Amino acid sequence: MTKRKSEIKILFTWVFVLLSFTPIFVYSQTDIDKTIPEYLQKEKTSDTLLLKTYEQLESSFIEHKLDSILSKIYAKSYLKKAKNENDSIKMADGYYFTSKICPSHIEINYLDSLIMVSKNIKHIKYPGVGYLNKGVCFYDKENYTKALENYLIAQEYANQNNNIRHQIAIRHNIGLLKKAIDATGEALFEFKKNLNFIKTQDTLDKYSKSHITTLFAIADSYHRMDLPDSASIYVKKGLYKTFKRKDKYKYTGFLLLDGINNYMLKDYQKSLDTLYKVSQRIQDAERYNPNEAYCYIQTARALQKLGQNDKTIYYLKKADTIITAENYTDEKRIAYEILIDHYKDLDDTQNQLKMMSKLIIFDSIYYAKNKNVKSDIITKYDTALLINERNVIIDKLEQQKKISNRSVFILIGVTIVLIIIVWNYYRKQKLYKKRFIQLINGDNKRNIEQLKREETEDPSKQELDLPDEIIKEILKKLEIFEQNNEFLNPNIKMSSVAKKLKTNSTYFSKVINVYKKKNFANYVNDLRIEYCIEKLKFDPKFRLYSIESIGKEVGFSSVQSFSRAFTKKTGITTSYFIKNIGK
Repeated sequence: MTKRKSEIKILFTWVFVLLSFTPIFVYSQTDIDKTIPEYLQKEKTSDTLLLKTYEQLESSFIEHKLDSILSKIYAKSYLKKAKNENDSIKMADGYYFTSKICPSHIEINYLDSLIMVSKNIKHIKYPGVGYLNKGVCFYDKENYTKALENYLIAQEYANQNNNIRHQIAIRHNIGLLKKAIDATGEALFEFKKNLNFIKTQDTLDKYSKSHITTLFAIADSYHRMDLPDSASIYVKKGLYKTFKRKDKYKYTGFLLLDGINNYMLKDYQKSLDTLYKVSQRIQDAERYNPNEAYCYIQTARALQKLGQNDKTIYYLKKADTIITAENYTDEKRIAYEILIDHYKDLDDTQNQLKMMSKLIIFDSIYYAKNKNVKSDIITKYDTALLINERNVIIDKLEQQKKISNRSVFILIGVTIVLIIIVWNYYRKQKLYKKRFIQLINGDNKRNIEQLKREETEDPSKQELDLPDEIIKEILKKLEIFEQNNEFLNPNIKMSSVAKKLKTNSTYFSKVINVYKKKNFANYVNDLRIEYCIEKLKFDPKFRLYSIESIGKEVGFSSVQSFSRAFTKKTGITTSYFIKNIGK
């Protein structure tokens, strides 16, 4: 029974997409300028869009939301108009619209800006929606700790402002977090509680999208718990409601759940008939469906149960063409397990090696991303076993002279490179952890008494050739400079600081080089990094900023210069420190 549950868990884990944002391809500004029709170029350059009302701009943004070029123009115009008029709420709207159509790696920056402009305003939507969407961003990046932090902040605002939609969304997203860490029973409890809450509101039509999403989540949870009879109730409700609303995309999702449900009930032919319909709907749809590969895998499994092995392999090959390192998940591993066994039975060592190599790479990347969530993954084809089996096959091929010596060396080299990469990764993680603990324990700053001893050793006569009074005066003024955090000024220059301290640049530079053991640029950067570390350690809100925003807060002009200075000073990356300080 345990084995069957494990198989079903691997087979039927469903990536929940109904709450995700519609994928939008965003072009660079240069690309936009090349493709915008001439009349829009003129309108853009003459700022005539700023003469439109906010309602007109918002309406145009919504109308062209699937057009990455036009939607960006209207969102940016809305934001620019709000900034010109210094309207905080409208600026928050503008940042919100822009976050929806920008690349995922900068979406959080706009949400941070949204939060900043609206944090002191009493509003039903702001700044709560900023934290809610930041939680979604972190969830998509599989940073579940950060996701939960933002959801809890959003929940406080939702409760204060009695924002029903936000309350529903947050409870649902927390359910997804619990499901992600395999706490399926707790997740199901959250989803059912949310369903009851939705039913207590005005009408189910008002929150129909949330109602449908919740039905899907409940059915999926029952599947994970190997309870297809319970799941079928909610699958049928979802099919009825999405059909009634003519929501083709979500109807396809419930149809896929129906195919899974029939498989679990061992009605393989009915499951296959349904999955064929799902496959056709996915191919006919204009909208990209991230579950296409998963649908093919489910179809292959049903075909396998019906003994149609040729078709099974056909659909698994189709799935393989879609699966990449970016979209690979644990539940898709079954496809490669079957393909490896298939080629092994055929004694097709070339294709067996190809599938093994793919699985090794996919598993290595996936494990590295998810090691804090699922560190105990043990499967039939784990990485070590695959490497060993591959080496056996290589030896066999070499003995049988089926491949050239050059190919053998390449394959062995790939294996060695993989081992080196994995070894270096864990060695670096161990080193990072040690340095992180030192930073947390306060070892990032030199002992004050040690500094004083160094400064009183008086190297001035031999190295500076300056009067003692001048040296002491400069050092005293530098101490005040550090205490007042003047190094946070992004435009700071040695000449301006020397002038402010009423000394010349030559004297000032010599004192810095001798007493601080570094040049002025490194001296300022180290002060900024020390300040940044202390602020991250004791200010939870500061940790919520993006890396770029943190760098600007402590005086760096770019995220690259900040990251370089941080790594040079601490020996670990900025992202590693921020990720672990949150724990």
